[in-house]
Amino acid sequence: MSEANGGLKRSLLAQGRSRDTRQAIIKAALELWSERGYDTGIDDTTAEEIAARAGVAKATFYLHFARKDDILLETGWLTAKVFYEDALKALLEGGPAEQVIDAITVKLTRRVERVPRLALQRMLRAQGAAGPRTVDDPDRFGFRRAFAVILLHAQQGGDLPRTVSPDSLGRMFEAQLMAVIRDWALEEDDTELLATLRERFAILLAGARNLPEDASWPGGRARRARGGPRPARTPAHPTTP
Repeated sequence: MSEANGGLKRSLLAQGRSRDTRQAIIKAALELWSERGYDTGIDDTTAEEIAARAGVAKATFYLHFARKDDILLETGWLTAKVFYEDALKALLEGGPAEQVIDAITVKLTRRVERVPRLALQRMLRAQGAAGPRTVDDPDRFGFRRAFAVILLHAQQGGDLPRTVSPDSLGRMFEAQLMAVIRDWALEEDDTELLATLRERFAILLAGARNLPEDASWPGGRARRARGGPRPARTPAHPTTP
């Protein structure tokens, strides 16, 4: 084995051990919080207790997570990653965009409904405190990526007009998804998670399919790409004090 190949193998093994340790810490934390109740369990459980349950040193915990809320953020990224993997599998099985989106939405809602609402509320607060991500991390991304790949596939198959941006529409789907989950977690109304998501996603798809052929996004790029004139800019209205 060459020195380069040996170094690569050691690097891959180290990465694998790091992922395993990280997952063990997440599993230990979720177990302890569940046992103690999410209303007080997260705050009352120490990093040292989580490390002990995971079978690692306290310093190892802080090597992976600066604070306990980072574990909640990590579970959110993992959920989005599984959602993306579900999307790829559903696309391989074929079917129109609404069928693919519905299949993965059903799986997601089942996962979300198994999470105690108090834990979901804490996770949403942690996401809000963390703010939007500005770095393109290949392992940490939102739900937008799954929707975008489905919509791009539909566009390439002629199911969506070329005037719509899969990424922009994916952001809209993600925004609706998070809004419905937030309402459900906070119990602000009698939201039925799956039914509400189906309704909103159907509206978004219908709107995208009925987008006028001369519509432009963003700033008229689609129209100019076909050689048409630059759309006139609408003067901004003064802000009312």
